[in-house]
Amino acid sequence: MKRVTLLTLAVLILFVAVGCAKPPQEDINAAQAEMDRAHQANADTWAPTEAKAAEEAMTAAQAEISAQNDKWIKNYDKAKELLAQAKQNAAKATETAAAAKQQAKADAEAAIAAADTAIQTAEAALKTAPKTKDSAADLKLMENDLTTLRSTLDSAKAAQGSEDYKKALESANSVKDQATSMANQIEEAKKKHAGPAKAGTKKK
Repeated sequence: MKRVTLLTLAVLILFVAVGCAKPPQEDINAAQAEMDRAHQANADTWAPTEAKAAEEAMTAAQAEISAQNDKWIKNYDKAKELLAQAKQNAAKATETAAAAKQQAKADAEAAIAAADTAIQTAEAALKTAPKTKDSAADLKLMENDLTTLRSTLDSAKAAQGSEDYKKALESANSVKDQATSMANQIEEAKKKHAGPAKAGTKKK
């Protein structure tokens, strides 16, 4: 009887211990701290896949903790696993975001430099463009367009300075493409203008 009583007492103590189990607060704090770091790194923008995985794991962990809180016999083992996964995913999101942001910065800087060069090329081409009665209006329009492109490039540089690298990249690439197209048009116009001139010289 004594052995049975002791066994029963041990089982009761075990049930009480399990029933009084508390949420893994240290694990929650650790996971949340890593989630906060990912948020500060703008992981939602620079590492959306990893950030989403971290959020999903954290949400699942919170749901599991809530479910266990409502039980008489509580077991937070699964919640701890989910919290560990959330922490790991958040750390990966922070690391990925930092690398992506650095690459975006480099890409934006390169695009801005290329756009600046393209504008200079177009401006130089415009200065030597053949000026005729028919081309005067077009040349004036191109001159105005270059002024607009300069302004757009300034906006791209401002976006770069405020770390909006995606906007800076898109704007700079647009400026480069338009300036390059303009320079090509001017060069084509020069060739067409030079052709008849040379032909007229030979006839003389």
